[in-house]
Amino acid sequence: MSIATAQVPPDIAAALRRIGPVVDVANTRPLYEKLFAAQREPYPNVTVARDTSYGTDPLNTFDIFAPQSAPTAARTVVFYLHGGGFERGDKRMPGTPFYDNLMLWLAQHGMVGVNMNYRLAPKDTWPAAEEDMAAAISWVRARIARFNGNPDRIVLWGESAGAALIAGYLVDPQFHGPAGHGVSGAVLNSGIYELLRPHPYFASELAQTRSRSRITAMAALRVPLFVSCTEIDLPAAMSQAEKVSSARRAAGQPTTYAMFRDHSHISQNYSIGTADTSVSGPILEFIHRLE
Repeated sequence: MSIATAQVPPDIAAALRRIGPVVDVANTRPLYEKLFAAQREPYPNVTVARDTSYGTDPLNTFDIFAPQSAPTAARTVVFYLHGGGFERGDKRMPGTPFYDNLMLWLAQHGMVGVNMNYRLAPKDTWPAAEEDMAAAISWVRARIARFNGNPDRIVLWGESAGAALIAGYLVDPQFHGPAGHGVSGAVLNSGIYELLRPHPYFASELAQTRSRSRITAMAALRVPLFVSCTEIDLPAAMSQAEKVSSARRAAGQPTTYAMFRDHSHISQNYSIGTADTSVSGPILEFIHRLE
């Protein structure tokens, strides 16, 4: 296991420890907003295509961020899938830097970012979000060249429910096209891959929910994975990151496992694009290894 060097500003680290291992957006977001005071649209040197539709549902949209500079070769394409327990969340929080901060960071490092929304419970249940993932990848493979993206080098990146969605998509062939899942690798931050209680997205009955566990199938998945949790994470996210990593190592599958020091379930991806590279640095290194 890799434990990233502590880089969280001391005042923020202390505040995160006071908040504790819970999901607390309201008290975590203000800690990071001040670090992005200079981030304002229109963003320089970046082409932004907002609310691009990849399907028929109102939530079937994504934002595309691409560097304006001419590339020497087609660029790696990175999807980001937000968390929210499959019941809430959005690709963008208006009036805040999030999650444009991730897209701008990807563009800064010469990649095309795709920030994706997907259908949510209770209106839509399994496998709606996995079907959305398949549709979005199909759209990108057919059209991303217009943004200088490489349709044959797609990386998925998700946090919490977003990580679980990616795992569900990758391990289930019913969502793949004739060419397979079409993915070069995936970054899975603090995912919950094995539910211990009924969930409205998956099923109303516990037995059906448990049947959606992805850990065994993830052990056999041959695509390279970056599996992580944080030091102040939800207990289930910590234990399941270790469980997935151990199972994959035992199966000989390519896996990078990291714990992000001083970070919480919520803070980790708010830090992307700041001077704290304890999260972004290992992720960037992993993506570069896929190129």
